[in-house]
Amino acid sequence: MKRALLFSGGIVLAFVAALYLGAMGYMAWHERAFVFIPDHVSIGDVPPGYGARIVDVPGGGTVLTWSMAAASADKPTFVFFTGNAARIVDFVATGEAFHRQGWGVVLASYRGYSGNAGAPSEDGLMADARAVLASLPKHGKLIIWGHSLGSGVAARMAREHRGDALVLESAYTSAPDVAARHYWFFPVHWLMRDRFETESLVDQIRMPVLVIHGTDDPVIPFDMGETLAHDFGARATFVPLDGVGHIPHQVDLTPVVAKWLAENRLVR
Repeated sequence: MKRALLFSGGIVLAFVAALYLGAMGYMAWHERAFVFIPDHVSIGDVPPGYGARIVDVPGGGTVLTWSMAAASADKPTFVFFTGNAARIVDFVATGEAFHRQGWGVVLASYRGYSGNAGAPSEDGLMADARAVLASLPKHGKLIIWGHSLGSGVAARMAREHRGDALVLESAYTSAPDVAARHYWFFPVHWLMRDRFETESLVDQIRMPVLVIHGTDDPVIPFDMGETLAHDFGARATFVPLDGVGHIPHQVDLTPVVAKWLAENRLVR
């Protein structure tokens, strides 16, 4: 009887282990389906006031941008990199609000998103971002803004000295750190290919940084924004916001941004 119980218990453990390993293998194999959620569909007409531009990406492919020029050369231009399930249309209202301040606006997209061809990956998104930034006129301050997944893209561009200041909205320390909060029962730090290691770049980013994070963010924990702001030290201005969830830009951020620009002499 005892031997039979041990045998049946062994079968149960083997079954549970097989389920766990199978689920872990599925997660690892389909990692990019969790990290990237592109829509692959056209985004419709260009909004009033914006101009559309197709940017060639070295190595193949193109990405779409919508933009509005700054009122003058002494006004900054903001380049927005969106999150993993977003489209450039999601920043149209924010861009309009910023443009009313005289600031330039560029809404960037990625391969596989906003009607672009291709499949996203970390390396692919970085190549797309480099191409967008390289296509811009070389006058005025350039502010690189990344929301959610795009915060990792923006941070890498800042580390490569492709702008004058950085805004991290709903930002993470790294993609595996976020995955570990949601899937703590899997060794995601060992498994993930697309890592977006923002925290590891902090010491190499030598420009003003604005960190904006919702205290009630259900996607990227608020303490990750706190950690990044702390790591940047005096270079960073940290703005916690209540009641905005994962999308702080749903509210008017122009007063916060204008104050930060002035404090860091990014406007004249």
